Amino acid sequence: MWPVEYRHHDVSNSSIWNGGTHQNPSLQGAFETRTAARHDKENAAIKHNPARRTMPLINKDTQIAYFLAAPCVPLVYDLRYPPTSLYFPPLSPYGGQGSECLRTPLTPAEPKQIRLISQDIPWAFNISPEPSAADQGITCLDVLTALHAALQRPLSDTEWGAADEDKHASLIRARDRRLNMKPALHGSSNTGASTTAKPRVRFASNVDAQHVRREPSILRVDWLGSRVAFGGLIKDEAFARRRLIPGAREPPETWVVRFQSLS
Repeated sequence: MWPVEYRHHDVSNSSIWNGGTHQNPSLQGAFETRTAARHDKENAAIKHNPARRTMPLINKDTQIAYFLAAPCVPLVYDLRYPPTSLYFPPLSPYGGQGSECLRTPLTPAEPKQIRLISQDIPWAFNISPEPSAADQGITCLDVLTALHAALQRPLSDTEWGAADEDKHASLIRARDRRLNMKPALHGSSNTGASTTAKPRVRFASNVDAQHVRREPSILRVDWLGSRVAFGGLIKDEAFARRRLIPGAREPPETWVVRFQSLS
């Protein structure tokens, strides 16, 4: 599949592994204790210093904003809905906040373009910031907004034809689940959206009735099956090289997006 260009303005008791071997249990316990203490200290700093919300913690291993760093993404986001529906768990240092707090740089380098790929979907997406904020680089919200928009596109005839019968059945089940879902009402109370607003209603004509009888489209997001939750971004240079079609130009900074099931 060809990469698809997306720009923001177009869019209305677990074991710890170290090098493949288990750590000594006593060392593991000490490590977990130190890590927990450090996270408590960092989270307390965030809670008591609201100004720090404008520049999130950076994951030291991946050099990406804490908001989108896999595998411990602090937010819950169902990609079938716009980013305004995402939320932070109540015990999170960002509990009660909405998507607006993601208007922060994706990385300290503030890239002007990135490429998203995944082992779960066949598409690649090139993302740029909205023109009015191009000098500030891509934000965390830019990433989620563009990803959501890309996954709302209807599946093409070629894409459907490239899938086998098992995938066809999975796509149809995912579409039916999506159509039967109630809209998400999560998000910040500061986003300006009112949960009491009523939709506009008009009477359907005969032409409308004909359209209603058509079978609803299958969207790219249905390709994910039940793994519709955003799972974070990671760097995987080996996969990125394999994923690049021979003869293609050198791509922009590339991140691998993970998806997961909603808990």
